[in-house]
Amino acid sequence: MKRPLEASAEGRGRIVGITDGVFAIALTLIVLEIRVPAHEAIHPERDLLAAIAALAPRFLTYALSFLTLTIFWFGQQAQHGLIAKSDRRLATLNLCFLAFIALLPFSTDLLADFLEFRTAMLVYWLNLLMLGVTLFASWRYAEKNGFLAEDVDAETSRTVYLRIVKAQILWAVGAALCLITPLLSVGFILVVQLVYAVTPGAKWVRRIIG
Repeated sequence: MKRPLEASAEGRGRIVGITDGVFAIALTLIVLEIRVPAHEAIHPERDLLAAIAALAPRFLTYALSFLTLTIFWFGQQAQHGLIAKSDRRLATLNLCFLAFIALLPFSTDLLADFLEFRTAMLVYWLNLLMLGVTLFASWRYAEKNGFLAEDVDAETSRTVYLRIVKAQILWAVGAALCLITPLLSVGFILVVQLVYAVTPGAKWVRRIIG
């Protein structure tokens, strides 16, 4: 008889289900921070144009976080496709990962409101860092405990590790650019996210991003 805490394919299926739900909520919350200007404050047409222009930081951080969530969703789904079963400890690591996904709307809102502050950029970067740490820890635990699918070889496992580490290095470089100006950090990280989302076929780009 299977014990409740033993590793199982059913446990993996439950993780996949809750992951999709948390990502869907986070994707919704980040767009809710872009609020329509109050009608009472708008009189001539130029007031509306000015109000929309004032929302530029929020559109920028929305694009940044939408791409971030997209990349991490693809990364998590890729891992789930390579992991055959899960136990309580792996589920806990995945829940830690989802806790930082759920925190992303807050760090996005903070960055949008304080785009000129280095602290806001560093909080956002720490959010990305903890997402990478928990994703890395989940993969390492699954590998060490024999939870990977039978057809996952050493090269595939190494590729997963490298992709996580290289992304974190690029984001750390982006965060460091806030010493010059936080807007440069946002721009650099946005470009990195676009590259990961598009996944260009150029070999030199593939070597950089993993």
